[in-house]
Amino acid sequence: MPRMLTLVGLLLSLLPVQARAGSALTPDADTLARRLGETTWGMEDLFTGKVSEVTVTLRMEELDSDGNVKHTQERVDRVMVKDGQQHRELLQARKDGQDATEALRKDLEERQRKGQAQTRFDSVNLPFAASHLPRHRFSLAGPDPKEPHRLRLRFEPRADPSPSVHKGEALVDPTSGQLIRLSYSPSELPDMAHRVDVRMDFRPQPGVGQVLDTLHVDAEGGFLFYKKYLRITARYSNLVPAPHATKSADSTAATP
Repeated sequence: MPRMLTLVGLLLSLLPVQARAGSALTPDADTLARRLGETTWGMEDLFTGKVSEVTVTLRMEELDSDGNVKHTQERVDRVMVKDGQQHRELLQARKDGQDATEALRKDLEERQRKGQAQTRFDSVNLPFAASHLPRHRFSLAGPDPKEPHRLRLRFEPRADPSPSVHKGEALVDPTSGQLIRLSYSPSELPDMAHRVDVRMDFRPQPGVGQVLDTLHVDAEGGFLFYKKYLRITARYSNLVPAPHATKSADSTAATP
């Protein structure tokens, strides 16, 4: 199931979020969505030089139909971006508890040499990013039951569904405009996928704002009598914004 397994590649990416300190958001769904688009760095920003480096710690588990773990793969990648070009360096890797660093490093280097290691982000984009905002319909869902000071913003396809148009919910701080959490499923599943559930959790980073902390994916797919269940967790750390992006972030945060 090549399309489904590309989910691993989709995780080696970054979604930092900039929030304007003290800005007030009108409690209107479209206004809130547009503001989030203005204050959020989407996947495209990774390739335009706003982030120069980030470390991704990935754990992928393959489960059986009863939810028991059959195989595990763990890896730590350093992702560097310069002049719009992405380069990955595999720091360490393990398969089913055994060291697999050298084998996977050689594979990564060969794929990068052939230009096959670039990731696509259609399935993990933000619905309120400028390029995807018109394709989604937004509605307010009221305060979160567990965190009443947070606001829920729901989204769904405005027209035809596709893997890059999502249905789900964002948890937002309505005062600062910060994105706290994003949960969704693609409105149209990728080939051979039966279920894909995505959750993104964000954290604050000085000089930048909110940045992606953890990404979770639960997926199920296969064909005929062959089924595969995947549980993937990626943590993002050691983020290094590009110098000009940091200055821009500071300027934006200071804007009244």
